[in-house]
Amino acid sequence: MTRSYYYGYRIVAACFIIQIAGGGAFATYGLFFSDLQSEFGWSRAAISGASSLATLLMGAASILCGRLNDRIGPRIVMVVSGLALGGGYLLMSRLGAVWHLYVAYGLLVGIGMSTQDVVTLSTIARWFIARRGMMSGIVKVGTGVGQLLVPLAAATLIAIYGWRGAYVAIGLFVLLMLLVGARFLRRDPQSAGLRPFTGRESDAVPVPGGEVGLTLAAGVRTRQFWLVCLSEFTMSFCIMTTLVHLVNHARDLGVAPAAAGARPGSVPPKCRLASARMPYARRAAAG
Repeated sequence: MTRSYYYGYRIVAACFIIQIAGGGAFATYGLFFSDLQSEFGWSRAAISGASSLATLLMGAASILCGRLNDRIGPRIVMVVSGLALGGGYLLMSRLGAVWHLYVAYGLLVGIGMSTQDVVTLSTIARWFIARRGMMSGIVKVGTGVGQLLVPLAAATLIAIYGWRGAYVAIGLFVLLMLLVGARFLRRDPQSAGLRPFTGRESDAVPVPGGEVGLTLAAGVRTRQFWLVCLSEFTMSFCIMTTLVHLVNHARDLGVAPAAAGARPGSVPPKCRLASARMPYARRAAAG
């Protein structure tokens, strides 16, 4: 295997696909708010609570997923994650009670999403020394691509097939993409008889195993570790809170569902201005 066909680039492509599917599907939740409210009469607090549970489990389970990734490799972990994530969305099409929502989305989708970053990005870091930041960035672009395209597709599916049919399509899409992506994952270059990519021709030479880095016990004693944790918590709190309620807010302002699901910039400036000028009592009544 020559450097031009370095296997690590297949790892990048597989992780990119995984990020598109997982990140894109996770961004569709707000599109189903009004359908769930109108069909079951659930409050927004009850519906958004399932998303909060999914986010909490996503973070907590990622610790275990990272440990399993170190021990058994990313392929098996991602297969299990794909089954949980795809199965959760498929079960969403069969909702009949609010506890179904918390099991299908809060539990299964939360567990399925826990591998999205910890497995993909840690695998990329093992395969690349040179271009590590670039390859990690390319993988994370997949999240943005997914959050742009998948909600638009979901809004179209809801309009054509209804919300239950849309969840079936999302579940099958996620299941297929994650299982296909998992097929190409390898824990590290040593498992394929390669070196981590350094930009030199010797990358294809077999090398013995071994990793360089901090143990968990050593990492938690560093200031950088806790600063990263705080930054991630702050970022995730703001993003997830906005992501869940943004579509519903835009639809309250009269924006079409497909446009509301596109991204924040799709909300017409006049609607944003009207929202800013709307008295609190009127905004509450509209919500």
